[in-house]
Amino acid sequence: MKKKEIKPIAKEQLKNLTKDCIMLINDYIVENDISVHAFAKKCKVHPNQLYLFLNADRGLNLTTMQKIADVISK
Repeated sequence: MKKKEIKPIAKEQLKNLTKDCIMLINDYIVENDISVHAFAKKCKVHPNQLYLFLNADRGLNLTTMQKIADVISK
């Protein structure tokens, strides 16, 4: 099976990174009809950490964001 080539994001996209990630996570949660808590467990992220991020009260480190990306990009 051939691996799909993924282009790097453009530097201009970094300005909206947090907002875009929040939107993508919320879209995934709605589309899959799961709770934030269930999504956090699926990503192996502490639910409180995810709640704070989605409410724009805290950020996420890149390792955590990669865990989330691994789930939502499948």
